Amino acid sequence: MTGSTLPNHLSASVLASRLKRGETSALDLMNACLDRIAAREPEVKAWTFLDAERAREQARRADAQRASGQSLGALHGLPIGVKDVFDTADMPSEYGSETLRGRQPDADADAVAALRRAGAIIVGKTATSEFGMYHPSPTRNPKDLSRSPGVSSAGSAAAVVDHMVPLALGTQHTASTTLPASYCGAFAFKASFGFTSMAGSNVLVPRMAHLGLLARSISDLCLFAGAFDPALAAVQPAAPVPRLGVVKGPGWKLINDDAGQAFETFIEALPTKIVEVELPVEFDQALDVAFGLLNAHLAYRFGSSPAEIIRRYCAPLQQGIEAGRIISAARYLTLDAEADRLVELASRLLVEHDALITLSAPGEAMRLEEGPGSGVMSMPWSLCGLPTVSLPLLRGGHGLPIGVQLIGARGRDGDLLRVAGWVENAACERADGAEA
Repeated sequence: MTGSTLPNHLSASVLASRLKRGETSALDLMNACLDRIAAREPEVKAWTFLDAERAREQARRADAQRASGQSLGALHGLPIGVKDVFDTADMPSEYGSETLRGRQPDADADAVAALRRAGAIIVGKTATSEFGMYHPSPTRNPKDLSRSPGVSSAGSAAAVVDHMVPLALGTQHTASTTLPASYCGAFAFKASFGFTSMAGSNVLVPRMAHLGLLARSISDLCLFAGAFDPALAAVQPAAPVPRLGVVKGPGWKLINDDAGQAFETFIEALPTKIVEVELPVEFDQALDVAFGLLNAHLAYRFGSSPAEIIRRYCAPLQQGIEAGRIISAARYLTLDAEADRLVELASRLLVEHDALITLSAPGEAMRLEEGPGSGVMSMPWSLCGLPTVSLPLLRGGHGLPIGVQLIGARGRDGDLLRVAGWVENAACERADGAEA
């Protein structure tokens, strides 16, 4: 068994069916994933904790459950990576911080418990920036080790793209799932605010804490999301043709020329009429509002830590604490009210459109020495609690992936996934036509 026939190279959807029918064993799949991790982890550095023997034992147990005729969950036997900002009762949960080294929770985060109930096998914890900040993580981009993998869900994105696991769990307050997905070339779903409980995870700003899912196709994202909302597992690509509107947002001025051109070409080729939607002027302040709320909460959560602990935090966290300390109560209430206003305005944008479409990142992955990259393209939608999907359908000047971001109405995650499936299929048909 070589090359693309290795089980870890198959999609999560195909694997889920094969595992339930006994055509692929959970142990064989787990061994293939662990072999891939062993071969690539020294370079990619996607993991902070692995226990190979524990993972194999869980895979044997999954095979025994199927053989005995027991009822099987939607993710039965699938190896999954969990970002190390979720608590796990059987693994360290350190939130990417040296100040929490050796921290061992007593219980799983609610999201982790849901995955286990669905039959998933938690292989290990994926690397993250300290407390999910805009700071480089240990992870490297599997597409080009000299380039950034993005921000805090980078370990999860890299593990999926590099065929270490078919699915991985992330989070997003501003850009932590969307940006790594774009840079590494993963498919990503950032659910609506309130999609599922975030208890037992690293919540920085409660109103901006979202679940992030990373996979290698839209159908795989639907399967994954089905562990939290079973109805999403059955989502099919949209029919009829969806109504799409292009938005550019306050971060568009940072878009690279090659990314902008690739996006325009992509939009023109989609088999539907797409209009540009002008954002209300209030969105010009969306980035300031998001950063202001974040800094205020950083100061509240971390500002009372002993000085010797604060000095050990990464520079962005220290800077956020200092910026948050000078935000008055009145200013915080104004920021919160401005966020509420943006939520209201965003909901109106989706009345006449099934989804909005834009870029997931300003361009392809930056070089490591240039920093982790900018999340400006996703921040307004995170602030508004809207669901988003990132599809790695474009290429930059160096041939590296750039994501196309779809934005849906809050609470209508299934509708957004349907539109994303339609866009994915349209892109595949265009590619097939070009090859012919």
